[in-house]
Amino acid sequence: MRLHFVLPQLEPLYGMELAAALLMRGLHDQGVEVSATVVSGPVPASLGDLAIDTLGLGTRITRLMEAVPPLRRRLPRLPANTQIVASGLWGSVPVGAALTGTGREYVAWEHSLLPERLRIDGRVRMLARAARARALRPRLVVAVSDGVARTVRRLAPEQRVVTILNPMPAKPFVAPREVPDRARIRLLTTAAFRPYKNHSCALEALALLPTNYQLTLAGDGEERELLHDTARRLGLQDRTTFLGRVPTVARLLTEADMLVHPSRAETFGFSIVEAAEAGLPVAALPVPALDEMIPTFVPGTLAADTSAEALAAAIVRLAGDGRPGVTDFERAWHARCTELDPATVGGRWVEALT
Repeated sequence: MRLHFVLPQLEPLYGMELAAALLMRGLHDQGVEVSATVVSGPVPASLGDLAIDTLGLGTRITRLMEAVPPLRRRLPRLPANTQIVASGLWGSVPVGAALTGTGREYVAWEHSLLPERLRIDGRVRMLARAARARALRPRLVVAVSDGVARTVRRLAPEQRVVTILNPMPAKPFVAPREVPDRARIRLLTTAAFRPYKNHSCALEALALLPTNYQLTLAGDGEERELLHDTARRLGLQDRTTFLGRVPTVARLLTEADMLVHPSRAETFGFSIVEAAEAGLPVAALPVPALDEMIPTFVPGTLAADTSAEALAAAIVRLAGDGRPGVTDFERAWHARCTELDPATVGGRWVEALT
């Protein structure tokens, strides 16, 4: 089998870029002939042994149209038995346009089509509308969660869709920790300051909690000033620490008592898996695809609804009698080892595309 991926970018190697790298590596290790074209940015050195070229375009939205001519020159020249996989809407739209009239089909690997992303992100709405055009539709959509699959089916009822979770190589089991100091319960968030990441909800939940709960926010982004202003307005200056962007969260995960993940739209949840790998439980909102990850793969609890009050109640549960124990973490670790194993995930891709 030959697969050629078209990826919007591969750096920084986190989130869906990491998923792409892990998937290509896993497929390659199983004997699949893997190659790729990256629209923007460089190719990580760790993938230097794979056949990956780059178009060298910028990150502006116009790259979608700018990518069509070079893709139209490159993709039809691939061997006839090569299946083309476009990553996300940012890959599917230019690939669909590039292949129009060539007689070749492609597979869409979809991450971000979720109700909340459609509601708040105009770019996602625009691309979703474009992708529904008959000439641009893929022959198959591989969704990274059932939540994404449901959204695809709602938007395009006739579209063939299959759910395949992202790969995540297993790490050694780490047992959970008790809260060592109840006079200072340490909460942590580790996500970019974007609207759908919903950090304001975490701050509002903190304001409802006793003063021994403190929150560290690791990240940066367009809502930086808004979140600082929210913390001041809620009188949380002495209970919040804004770290900005950090190169790694490993140490933070070992120091915290729980990860608070208030995102309203999550493609897969690499950050919550990282927390589970560090023995840290997660309090999150009941949204796709987090409701598929917690507690099956990630020990923790989902709030009763998406309000700050419900998130605060979930945090209190995790700090008290509802805190997951060793058995819960072992069960989730075994599930990750089997269901997210790169060889298992790669095999599901081969089966879906055969």
